[in-house]
Amino acid sequence: MGLLNDILEKLLSNFLSLKEDDWVEWISQLNNWRDDCDKFNGCHFILKQMPRYPQHPNCQCRLEKIENPIPNITANANCDIRKFTDYIFSDKYDDGKKDLFENWGYTIADSAYLQQLFVSQTLQKYCKGDYIYKGAGKFYAHIEIVIEVPAKSGKSYRVKTGWAVLPKGEIKLTTPFSGFSN
Repeated sequence: MGLLNDILEKLLSNFLSLKEDDWVEWISQLNNWRDDCDKFNGCHFILKQMPRYPQHPNCQCRLEKIENPIPNITANANCDIRKFTDYIFSDKYDDGKKDLFENWGYTIADSAYLQQLFVSQTLQKYCKGDYIYKGAGKFYAHIEIVIEVPAKSGKSYRVKTGWAVLPKGEIKLTTPFSGFSN
């Protein structure tokens, strides 16, 4: 029991020396518990918006302080164009998103523009720590990032977007629109 207490004390000591605006890389201890720790391994979080640490009583994960992520250098955003061509502008889904984007003046022909808009804004916000940690899914941590989508009429809308946090500073779009933000 003494060794576990020593390990936990060291992990918590390192954790408590961090500030809320510090960035960390989550390093999980490989195990067979099938816990959320494995989903966070290698992922980069700002301390104020990260999963609970430690995750469980016998958690041996550690947080390594890293430099703030730099867009397109130490952090990247991946947005598959099919999130627009095959989802937002698809007739297969009756969720109102196609009508919403079309009311803003966009069509399937604007998919590449929307892809770039989402990537550029989201990557900047992620690197500033301007996101909300939303929990762990089946395979990865989820974050929400609010971006500005300009309608062709000139008005802009603040929309919530969903992203998966992947190792080494990568985020991947999972949901291009999950509602409006104030």
